[in-house]
Amino acid sequence: MSEEIRIPSEAMASVESHCGRPVRWEIVSSRRGSTVWKGTGPAASVALKAGQDEGVPITSREIAVAEHMPGHSPLIASGSTRATSWLITPWHDGPSTWDVFHTVRTTREGTQEARNAAVDLCLAVADLHRQGWVHGDLQPEHAIHTKTGIQLIDCTWAASPTLTPSGTFQGGLPHLLAPELAAEIEAGHRPVKVTPAAETYTLAATLWRAATGRWPFDYTAAANAEGPITGPRARQLIAGGQLPPALAPQWPALLSVLRTAMATLPEERPSAHALALLVTDGLL
Repeated sequence: MSEEIRIPSEAMASVESHCGRPVRWEIVSSRRGSTVWKGTGPAASVALKAGQDEGVPITSREIAVAEHMPGHSPLIASGSTRATSWLITPWHDGPSTWDVFHTVRTTREGTQEARNAAVDLCLAVADLHRQGWVHGDLQPEHAIHTKTGIQLIDCTWAASPTLTPSGTFQGGLPHLLAPELAAEIEAGHRPVKVTPAAETYTLAATLWRAATGRWPFDYTAAANAEGPITGPRARQLIAGGQLPPALAPQWPALLSVLRTAMATLPEERPSAHALALLVTDGLL
């Protein structure tokens, strides 16, 4: 268990009620005031997230999303103490998109499994958009490929017409932002509103990242003596269209499809469903 955040007793009881006793605990992550554990009992496994300090509003937002967002990580239980906010969701067994693409990145093989995973992810995002939602923070690690289909996780910043964007949302991982969204953020537009078109760009960029292990843009020319370009600076450069596209040797057919989608103007950009078809047709 985390030394920074202890599992609240009410949350512990809820996990034991759902999973059975005894429960085996494993820390999955601990950062920015939030800790995530995997709890495994005789009957089930769950994910328990608890937040303190800056993690409290983030966890509270995730609870609100889990209460409303259809189909992904439904809420099992939630609660709060004087200092901690927590929620429990199902544990999803399976590799992330990043994991599925490991062989592609390292040996340039395994393309059939990765192609199927790419299509499945595109269709999952398309289904989310069809229901009026955006995830808001797509990354290769935020989609789990289970036996029953894709499960999107880390949905804290998801939004819909019935759940408006959080005022503290910064737009997601800067390196994967659509240029038009990066420009709006840099211009100070708040709250940050991710459109389906902007998220489809991030979807393509996410698959690029999974396939190559690199960001979609080449930061080499923009780097200086201060060292690697950080997220905020990357967002500025992307917003200004100041970066050339990255080059990578893995799977040219897939990267061509993704690069074309990312290079298209927002109003002409393919939808997530259309991107699934482009990946399918382009890799036959």
